[in-house]
Amino acid sequence: MDWDGFPDEALLALVARGEEKALEALYDRYASAMLGLAQRMGFDRDAREDCVQEIFYRIWSRAGSFDGRRATGRSWILAVGHHYCVDRVRREASRPRGLEPSPEEEEAFDLPGPGLDEGAALDRVRVQRALQTLSPDERRVIEALHFRGLTYPEAAKALGWPLGTLKARVGRALAKLREVLREA
Repeated sequence: MDWDGFPDEALLALVARGEEKALEALYDRYASAMLGLAQRMGFDRDAREDCVQEIFYRIWSRAGSFDGRRATGRSWILAVGHHYCVDRVRREASRPRGLEPSPEEEEAFDLPGPGLDEGAALDRVRVQRALQTLSPDERRVIEALHFRGLTYPEAAKALGWPLGTLKARVGRALAKLREVLREA
């Protein structure tokens, strides 16, 4: 059966009924997007692959909870991926760490470090340098949302700012980062 013509919503309904081929079709459509998401969240190559596997396991096990009246299939699938990556970042951030950098952190800035391809290491260095161009408030909001994985309301509460102020600062910070990274 050719699954290419099936909309995401229909494939999710089939996955909910245990149809493995439907999950394979969704995997073919979304695996690269999930790899990109995991890369943007800062995971190394092995962790990115683990993320994709776990995300599709969650899609498989939770497809029955998909409600087409509340979201499109695409948005639901991408949300499952986003939530998994944020949860993993939070889980890893909550682990106690020593004051010395880990071998992985040291490797990230040795170009190229084992387990980290040269392009990813260069991207990490470029992003770290770009973050230094932001004001302290802009840097705090980006760190809260993108590195700590807080939602907008959680970040506003944690930073003690009104939600509108937070959103304005996010907009300015992301615009600056885009500009700096475009120039680099």
